[in-house]
Amino acid sequence: MKSEIEAWIKQIQERPDVVAINIGLFQSEKGFQAYLIGSNEYDPEDDDWACNEDFVPTTKYIDLSCSQNVNWESLQPDVVNIIKGLLSSNSSTILNHVPNVTVGFDDAELVSVK
Repeated sequence: MKSEIEAWIKQIQERPDVVAINIGLFQSEKGFQAYLIGSNEYDPEDDDWACNEDFVPTTKYIDLSCSQNVNWESLQPDVVNIIKGLLSSNSSTILNHVPNVTVGFDDAELVSVK
């Protein structure tokens, strides 16, 4: 899953003028998926900012390959750690071009990673 998420983030070439990126997570009939959106707003006290889709990359979604026995409570920290690792690698990705990055499941609390 780590290499898939990293490749997905790295292939996004756009560098939009947004203040925050959210990597949203959800479960569908296909299993767990992630999506990326950018917002012109960010409020650390109110996660509703992540509903704004001011930037949507061409490849908005990715299927996450993980065990079907995984639940969202264990998947989210794994994705958070992957994103933190990508940020700390100083790769030139969309994540390093915005001041705020969060990860979270739809209808749950977002985790700030930057």
